[in-house]
Amino acid sequence: MASSENKKAQTATAAGAAAIAASAAQVVHAQGTGKIRVGLLGCGGRGNGALEQCLQADPGVEVIAVADLFENKVKSTRDKFARNEKYKGRVKIDDDHLFWGFDCHEKLAKCEADLLLMATAPAFRGQQMLAAVHAGKHIFTEKPVATDPAGCRQVMEASRIAKEKGLAIVCGTQRRHEFSRVELMKRIHDGAIGELAGGQCYWYGGGIWYRGYVDGMSELEWQCHNWYHFNWISGDQICEQHIHNIDIMNWCFDGPPAKFTAVGGRGWRDHDGQAKEVCAKLNNGSQEGWEKYAGDIWDHIFAEFEYANGARCLSFSGHSPGTGRNGEKIVGTKGTSNCSNSIEGENRWRYEGPNVNGMLQEHIDLIQSIRKGEPLNEGQRIAESTLTAIGARMAAYTGRSFSWKWLLNASKLDIVPKEVKAGPGVFHPVATGRDPLV
Repeated sequence: MASSENKKAQTATAAGAAAIAASAAQVVHAQGTGKIRVGLLGCGGRGNGALEQCLQADPGVEVIAVADLFENKVKSTRDKFARNEKYKGRVKIDDDHLFWGFDCHEKLAKCEADLLLMATAPAFRGQQMLAAVHAGKHIFTEKPVATDPAGCRQVMEASRIAKEKGLAIVCGTQRRHEFSRVELMKRIHDGAIGELAGGQCYWYGGGIWYRGYVDGMSELEWQCHNWYHFNWISGDQICEQHIHNIDIMNWCFDGPPAKFTAVGGRGWRDHDGQAKEVCAKLNNGSQEGWEKYAGDIWDHIFAEFEYANGARCLSFSGHSPGTGRNGEKIVGTKGTSNCSNSIEGENRWRYEGPNVNGMLQEHIDLIQSIRKGEPLNEGQRIAESTLTAIGARMAAYTGRSFSWKWLLNASKLDIVPKEVKAGPGVFHPVATGRDPLV
C-alpha cells in the first residue's frame, strides 16, 4: 500500500499535469506513437524543405494545413506534397485548410494542428509565434526570428509562455543538433581548450536572388515577395545568413556578447536593371526613384563581439563576387577549435562518431521531445542570437558601440509596421553609418 506521502506526491503530480493540460487548451501533445498534425506557415523554398524534413523525421507526422501570403504558393505546396508517393496517406489538406493573406498565421493557429512550422520572412515571426503559443501549438521556426529588438522581445515572451504551457520551440540553427558539434561543445565547456580568449566567424558569399515584378501584386506584396533586400523584413544579410556563425560563437561562450562595435557599407546594387523595371511597373512606366526598389541592405559588415570574460571575437559577413568564406574558429589558452569537429593544442581531439544532417536531426529532436513530454524550448536562445546579429547591424549602421544590457533593455528600435496590408510599400533610407542610435 502506498504511504500517505506517496499519495500526496501522486496527487500533486496529477494536479500539475492537469494544470499543464488545461493551459494548453486544445493541443494534443501526441506522446508515444500517436499522430502529430502539422501545419506549414510560409510556402517558399525553406518552408517546403522544412516540411519535407518534418515528414522524414517521424512516420506519425500528418500534414493538415498550409499557409502563406500568396494563394498560388499555398496551392502549389499542397499539390506537390499530395502527389508525392513517399508521403501517401500522410498529406491530408482539405481546401478549408488552405490559408493565405496577411492574416494567414492567425487562421493557421486556429486549426487543429499540434505543431506549426514557420518559414515566413523574419519580420513577422514574433507576432506569429505569440499567436501560435496562445493557441497551444508546438513550434518549429526558421531563423532569424526578428529584425529589431522589439521583435526579439516578442519571441522571448512567446518562449516564456511556451515554457509555462509545456510547448516545444525548436529553431533552424541546425548546427546545434549536429552530433559532432554537440560533442565538441561539451569538451570546450569542460575546458579542453582552456579559457576562451577570442575567435572569428564568417559568412561571406556571392549574393542571393532578386525577384522582379509579378502581375497583380501591390507594392508591399512585392516587397514581401522580395523580402531579403529590405532591412525591416529581413534584418540585413548579417541576420538572415550570418546568424548561424554568430550563434556558434554564443554557444562557445554560453551566452551573448557584452559589447558591440562594427563598421560596414554598401556598394552599387541595381540587380542588372531589374530594380528599374520593377519601378516602372509599379509607377505607370516611370523609373524615377528606382533606387528604393533595389533594397536597403548593406554588402558587408565587420563586427567585434566582446564577451563577458573580455574575449573579443571578430565577425565578417556580406555579399561580394569571388571567393567567399563560411565558418568559425575559437581560440583558448590551451588550444583552438574549428567549432565543428576538432581541437588542436594540448588536448588534441577529432570527432569520429556518426554524422547526421542537422536540418533533419532538429526535427527528429523536436518530435522526440514532444513524444516524451519533455518539450525542447530554444526560443530564448534563438532570440538572443538574433538580437546579437541585430546589435552588430545597429552598431555598423550608427557607428556607435554599446552594451548588451542597453540593447536588450533600453533600445526602442521598432522598424516593422504595426499594420501590414496590400498597398504602398514601406521604404527606409539606406543606412549611412552615422544613423541615430535608437
